[in-house]
Amino acid sequence: MKILRVLATSAAAFVLASGFAQAQMPARPALPTAELARRVGVVDQDDPVSSFDEMGAAIKQTLVELQPQGWFDGRRILDFGCGSGKLLRHMLPEAEHSEIHGCDIHEPSIEWLRRNLSPPLHVFVNGETPPLPFEDEQFHLIWAMSVFTHLTDHWADWLLEVHRLLVPGGRFVATFLGEGMSESIANEPWDPNRIGMNVLREWQPWDHGGPSVQHSEWWLREHWGRLFTVERVDDGPQFGHGLIVLDKRPVSLTREELIAAGDDPREVAALRHNVEQVAAEATALANDRDAVLELQRITSDQLRITSDQLRSASDQLHTVVHSHSWRLTAPLRAARRRSGT
Repeated sequence: MKILRVLATSAAAFVLASGFAQAQMPARPALPTAELARRVGVVDQDDPVSSFDEMGAAIKQTLVELQPQGWFDGRRILDFGCGSGKLLRHMLPEAEHSEIHGCDIHEPSIEWLRRNLSPPLHVFVNGETPPLPFEDEQFHLIWAMSVFTHLTDHWADWLLEVHRLLVPGGRFVATFLGEGMSESIANEPWDPNRIGMNVLREWQPWDHGGPSVQHSEWWLREHWGRLFTVERVDDGPQFGHGLIVLDKRPVSLTREELIAAGDDPREVAALRHNVEQVAAEATALANDRDAVLELQRITSDQLRITSDQLRSASDQLHTVVHSHSWRLTAPLRAARRRSGT
């Protein structure tokens, strides 16, 4: 289903379009520094603060359009990976009638939010791995903008945590790197037949953007669809990112069950291609003098990641291709997923 494509618009334009009168809005909320704005990704690097503001308004508009009118009243919402409040600073009107939380791994961003927008927002620093400090079934909506686009080893743990925290039937909305970002992220034309969950730049430090993770729609439906009902997917509506909307299913899965390869032959093709991508990255780094000089400033542990990633992807490929037991049990797994047990 095609989703209305949302372009970056100014915050003022959004206020008028959405029907919020200026008198109803609080004083214009503070904006972060250029450094904090750039950290969460902006379109205009020359004016990152204005871009941060405009992108946040567009993201807010998307969330509003995904819900019925008045839906936000009385709800509990979590912005997972909120940064310094790109979205949250536009949610202050909703915070008057809802409980809105935000978390991020970057402590300076959360400290800025604490000083400037809390209260009414509730913000905290989260660790690299779950859990978050909440009991089960606490949130009606969890939003993750450009988070699973960087999660490599712990993506399944975090997806299970999102599932745990949502109320029955709760909604999860996330962005992913699909067709709209293939040229800039992978330097290649988009081909969904060779992209599943493909990890790139695993060696790259977080100060330089961290790893990038490509996702195709079929892979998201296969793996994320084991925990959620996929309501809609659109590739590229938010600044080149794809958007996926999911509702919590009443299932209980382990990390291994979530990660396990499905029956689609593209699982093998994607693993093969990821091996090729990682090998090409290693070759490019070796041939790029500037990149080599940069890598010399990275610790030896980080330098080993690329070779470890290549070995891991090759091992996964070998396991899937040669696993007779996996093929024999395929009908049982398919039946289980259809039954929702």
